[in-house]
Amino acid sequence: MADNNEKQSLVSLIFSAPVLLGLVGVGCMIYGVAEGFKVMQFFFGVCIVLGSVGLHFIRKKDWDAHWAEMDQARQAHEKRMADEAEKKK
Repeated sequence: MADNNEKQSLVSLIFSAPVLLGLVGVGCMIYGVAEGFKVMQFFFGVCIVLGSVGLHFIRKKDWDAHWAEMDQARQAHEKRMADEAEKKK
């Protein structure tokens, strides 16, 4: 059963959005070089590859933990501001 889950995760990894976008970007770069170095195709290929790498790292981040940390920081800031407002009175 675990082998099936690993195969599914490998297949889903191969056909994930960042990988497919990266392949499109590499294809654009290859096309730009093969056709006598067309700058725009190569440029867009580089942008697509960089975007897919960025998308990979964004999806890898633990967003629930991030938002919990941001909420704690907001609450601490609000408490500090309320304490300062009390001191001024």
